[in-house]
Amino acid sequence: MSVFALRCSAALLLALAAGCGSGDDDGTSPPPTVQRAPELDAVSLKSQRGGTSHEAGNNCMACHGPNGTAPGRFTVAGTAVTSRREPNPDATMTLSTAPNGAGTVVLTLEADASGNFYTTEAAPFPNQSLFPRVTSRATASFNFMPFPTMSGACNVCHVGSNPVDLD
Repeated sequence: MSVFALRCSAALLLALAAGCGSGDDDGTSPPPTVQRAPELDAVSLKSQRGGTSHEAGNNCMACHGPNGTAPGRFTVAGTAVTSRREPNPDATMTLSTAPNGAGTVVLTLEADASGNFYTTEAAPFPNQSLFPRVTSRATASFNFMPFPTMSGACNVCHVGSNPVDLD
């Protein structure tokens, strides 16, 4: 397993563990769930070049996911940054059926002014795994995962010292 895969796995385990233990003192009660209003899922959203958003680098799915209370239920969302850890508004993220953008491109998202990319469009997760690739329009640099993912919650793994950076 690559160092990148180990980092992503560790970050995911930490994120999952952070939600544990929020029940009763004896730990037998499940954590509370949010009752998401159905009208929130009816809102269609998709990042676009020049658009704006917020909370760059945070897990977008925490608010725009099945247990969140923000409008739009994202199927894919994340943040691209420069090597200086600044938002990268020139990034384009693709999901394809083979590594490094090969195979069939299933989804293409442009980053907005905050470096965020997101959509409420249907994605084949978790039934199909896909390979993410992020490319900078300004520098033509790119970064890709050499293994597939079955989740569009990119910032669950790509936070802190493991961002999606380009330059």
